[in-house]
Amino acid sequence: MDFFSDNPQLRRFLKQVVIMGAALLLVALVLKLAGVHYNDALLTVGFGTLAIVAFFLDRLFPAPADAPMGAIWNFAMRLTGYSAAVALMGALFVLQHWPGGKPMLVAGGISLLACGLVWLFYIIKKNNNINT
Repeated sequence: MDFFSDNPQLRRFLKQVVIMGAALLLVALVLKLAGVHYNDALLTVGFGTLAIVAFFLDRLFPAPADAPMGAIWNFAMRLTGYSAAVALMGALFVLQHWPGGKPMLVAGGISLLACGLVWLFYIIKKNNNINT
């Protein structure tokens, strides 16, 4: 285990950061839909906060050391976190009309689809191990 998983105060703090980042993002999206100008900083901070936390998803929820399929779990969490971070940054770039947003969004979406396949493999494999 590492510093992230052994520190409950840090995990509680990161949950609060996610809630605040999501709330900030929702406010920024409502302001953008309402046509309010100069809300770009709120949008950037909201998406950036969620992307940074998603990037560390594998370290926040690691598999136990003695887990039979811990390697698959850790790989799936890492792939999901990285894919979600890229997809969030792609969405930010598309909403801000910055160059490179659509390729980032496509790459994040395709890799999130791959994550879904890895998670499906993990669930099927885990159910087969439980039934046997």
